[in-house]
Amino acid sequence: MTYDIHVHLAGTDRERHGNYVSPRLGRTFHYLMRRLGLTVAALREPGADERLRDRLLQWTDQSSVGRTVVLALDGVYRRDGSLDEGATRLLTSNDYVAAAVAGRPRVLFGASVHPYRRDALAELDRLAARGACLVKWIPSGQGIQPDDPACFPFYEALARHGLPLLTHTGKEHTLAVFPNDLNHPRRLRPALDRGVTVIAAHCGARLFLHDCSHFRPWCAMALQHERFYGDISAFGVVTRSRALSCLQREPGLLRKIVYGSDFPAPVLPWSFVHRLGLRQTRFLAAVGNPLERAYLTFRRLGLPEEVFTRAGGLLRLPAAAVPPGGLP
Repeated sequence: MTYDIHVHLAGTDRERHGNYVSPRLGRTFHYLMRRLGLTVAALREPGADERLRDRLLQWTDQSSVGRTVVLALDGVYRRDGSLDEGATRLLTSNDYVAAAVAGRPRVLFGASVHPYRRDALAELDRLAARGACLVKWIPSGQGIQPDDPACFPFYEALARHGLPLLTHTGKEHTLAVFPNDLNHPRRLRPALDRGVTVIAAHCGARLFLHDCSHFRPWCAMALQHERFYGDISAFGVVTRSRALSCLQREPGLLRKIVYGSDFPAPVLPWSFVHRLGLRQTRFLAAVGNPLERAYLTFRRLGLPEEVFTRAGGLLRLPAAAVPPGGLP
């Protein structure tokens, strides 16, 4: 079974769904929406949450990927456990995502729980019971310090539930609220020490050439820690092509990566024309379904099957198994 473990969903209807998009979100978010044929203004129209949800679910149904993890994103919480609405740039409700994927065996629920919440442990228990397969963080966007002792009970609860932590590493450009040093891989050691399987999104690789890269520290930790992995989400751009080649050359690192698309982040097949050739690049660039375009691009770049199936041994999966090859 193949997996895409990193697919985002957004919404703006706070009253009905608990979703929120701040008007202060930067140019990166506007760019991502435009690539989907949307504007932030369109997201605020009545029924926009449902239209975006239905479009995403249609793309997952039409994709060749066996199972897709759709992610919630919790808000920013202060050290006293209260929600910081002013600092929250994006909030996608856990209950909204859980309801959206319910009854769809090919789509999994990726929860997001801020460890500083007063009810963090109870909320984690509740969402595990709702079928969460992982927990997602963006430390610099949510104000989470992963090596803060306040997170340690949360790690112990993650380990108890068998829930992996998918957390952003490297510089983050969409939310950019708190210092990017919060995304350094070294801050994740306390989670590993407490038995959590950690998947470092983007393997710490930089997106822009002027960014500080955490790729080498991620490589060292991936080789050192049995339960430390990385995903190749948002690797479909020319500035991360060198890091991808490095992963493919090193067998020890290749065993520690899993596939994720980071939808709606674009995969740009022309970034790899030197490897794919003109004919294949044109074909991939013309694929209209962004999830399928991402998946086919990385398939044709020669990544081994295990990169696409490895998540099956890492995620907390529902008891009912999907037959090999997915559902009709």
